[in-house]
Amino acid sequence: MPPETAPMLQFEKRGRVTIGSVVSTNMLDGANVTDFGNQAIKYIEKHPGTNLLLNFQNVTYMSSAALTELLRINQALRERNGSVRLCSLTPAIRNVFQITNLEKLFFIHDGEDLEAAHKRFERALTIAAQEEAWAEKNASG
Repeated sequence: MPPETAPMLQFEKRGRVTIGSVVSTNMLDGANVTDFGNQAIKYIEKHPGTNLLLNFQNVTYMSSAALTELLRINQALRERNGSVRLCSLTPAIRNVFQITNLEKLFFIHDGEDLEAAHKRFERALTIAAQEEAWAEKNASG
């Protein structure tokens, strides 16, 4: 029986947002990136509608394979009526998102710490819910 892999992500539900912090490594590379993706997908499958804020505060290196896993995570969330945002990226990792144009796909909280990113995500969810309720009200009456 294969040994259990250490959890790479620690999940904490705060209001309507779940914070997923990378905890057991500072590098997401070929050796561990599949575990990272699988742990996130497993959580998403158990919790449909998750609004996930991925916290990369402890990550100093991210391989291109990590980008593939982030795309998989994004797709799994969308299929289950959820969303994802990223925070606490180092300038070098942030640059990778710019070069690959993935900054257009992922909402990245630039220059915000985890707490500020969480508050902004919660606020965006509140506004979206209000706009949806307003649209439904106006469509029916």
